[in-house]
Amino acid sequence: MIINAADFGLKGKHKWSDTKALQRALDIAKTNNKVTIQIPKGEYHIRRSLKIYEGTTLLLDDETVLKRIGKDALLKNGRKLKRYYGYNGNGHIHVAGGTFDMNGYEYPYNNTAMSIGHAQDIQIVGVTFKDIVGGHAIDACGINGLYMSQCQFLGFNDDNGQRSFSEAIQIDLQVKGAFPKFGATDGTITKNVIVEHCYFGESNTPTMKAWNRAIGSHASRFNQFYQNIHIRNNTFEGMNHYALTPLKAKDMYIHDNQFVNCVGGIRFLAVKDGKNAQDLSGKVRCTQAGGNLNIYRNTFIGSMTKEAIRIQSYNKVMHKQVVIANNNFNHSSQRVYLNCIEDLIFVGNSDVKVTKKQVVLYED
Repeated sequence: MIINAADFGLKGKHKWSDTKALQRALDIAKTNNKVTIQIPKGEYHIRRSLKIYEGTTLLLDDETVLKRIGKDALLKNGRKLKRYYGYNGNGHIHVAGGTFDMNGYEYPYNNTAMSIGHAQDIQIVGVTFKDIVGGHAIDACGINGLYMSQCQFLGFNDDNGQRSFSEAIQIDLQVKGAFPKFGATDGTITKNVIVEHCYFGESNTPTMKAWNRAIGSHASRFNQFYQNIHIRNNTFEGMNHYALTPLKAKDMYIHDNQFVNCVGGIRFLAVKDGKNAQDLSGKVRCTQAGGNLNIYRNTFIGSMTKEAIRIQSYNKVMHKQVVIANNNFNHSSQRVYLNCIEDLIFVGNSDVKVTKKQVVLYED
């Protein structure tokens, strides 16, 4: 079924009519399978978050802008009072084109543009995310199969100085405090992710800067691993922290990216202790590290005050199978820090200062 949101009363620049019309169109998917919704060229004002349902394809004209006029998110795939478990929430959702403008200069309230949880098969292509305050462009929490391509992430403001850890794309898991929008805190973790051909940088909006972090995670639990993550052919420009901050992942591939004038490049950490070392019952367990990390054919451009690559574990618990190969480091300030790694392959990289601690090289 293909429908046009204009048929449901879109007016443009009218927060009451636009929000109502778009939600009426989205609600069609509650009773019909595989609904495609077209949103024509124009600027539409959103006063509260839109709910998108199973099997929906949302097609925005390249000149379509969904602009937040309020404090809420713009789009989420669930309702607050409904329980969702595992990957069995509203999935098979595809969004293409247009701009999701969080309007952070006029409405400087902390929130996330897209909150997507407990789902499988989420595809976002050719979307611009703009001017977020405090939150994320997308919080991907408990997703099996996230594909993002040809998107732009422009403008972020950490207005109170307490959100330095905020990523444009947060790869997340469903635990208490991680994803407040909806769903069960059952430990469902995001896996099978591709982010490619995207640009992360600043917008021209007053008070907005480039993101602190582009892609990463800052929550974990014992024996839960982010897995099969591919970050490739992207440009990260002017990030105000490490551009990439994966946490305790397995089977991760970071390649053919450009890091341009970022404070830092890639940071890959184990989980040492504390809340992130708890199991799903709440008991604090031991240190855990990741494995099969592959960083290759990336280019690091410009001065960096943090490392271009930092890989670290704790308490003699080793990351296993790490490949760092054929990367280009072009500034004397750039450096690499490697701590607690078993089976490291470090080959073909341009000259860079390397610090190694508790590192065992791979041997055939």
